[in-house]
Amino acid sequence: MPTISVNGVELFYTEQGDGERTIVFAHGLLMDNSMWDFVTPHFAKTCRLICFDFRGQGRSQDTGQGYAIDTLVEDAAALINALSDKPVDYVGLSMGGMVGMPLAARYPHLLRSLVLLDTSAQAEPPHNLRKYAVMTWIVRAFGVKPLVSRTLPLMFGKTTVNDPAKRELVKHWRRKLSALKKTILGPIAGVTQRRDITQELPKITCPTLIITGEEDRTTPVSCAHHMHAYIAHSELQIIPRCGHSSALEEPEQVVAAMKKFYLK
Repeated sequence: MPTISVNGVELFYTEQGDGERTIVFAHGLLMDNSMWDFVTPHFAKTCRLICFDFRGQGRSQDTGQGYAIDTLVEDAAALINALSDKPVDYVGLSMGGMVGMPLAARYPHLLRSLVLLDTSAQAEPPHNLRKYAVMTWIVRAFGVKPLVSRTLPLMFGKTTVNDPAKRELVKHWRRKLSALKKTILGPIAGVTQRRDITQELPKITCPTLIITGEEDRTTPVSCAHHMHAYIAHSELQIIPRCGHSSALEEPEQVVAAMKKFYLK
């Protein structure tokens, strides 16, 4: 599978489909490009699709540094410049959305549209920082496995966790989380120590769709309303019975919202 050298890092990406429209998908923290596997088949017949892994995650290079959101924005901008000669449609969930907002504000010529899923423009709340500090100590001492059971409810809504039909989905991501190495602490710090970028939101001029799960505990619905208030001409859709991983929990609703948005 292909990699590309940009901004001092080798980024892994997948490419499929063909069409005038190029959609770039950016994953959430602790995940990788495979989190889009339920979404991309619905666009592959008419669009060119690029799904990439952020540095230090998935199959991209771990440089041991450069995990701050600002650096990831530069990574994404360089990747888009290298792989597309025209503006792309950017889709980012959680961390992917945290990168997508400043990307759209600082490099408006690179994006045709922006889809933000389960993300936030605000800094991490102080009470969460204290909790994450304890979790970081545990990972350094004992690895990731002791925290997997506490992490899953932050990734998935209570409806998903309790749904027998989605049991295999949750088990699959439990296994992937359990396999993470201590080096994931770098990307975690990049997200949890992010700064507030609210002042950049009015600079986003491309059409923007904001999607969030009603049961999202990590970036709650209030975060979506906050972005919606500051991004001109943005649309907001709240998905019921869904947590922080809407593209995995309710992909049909995500796809329907995206298709309706792209047709406008």
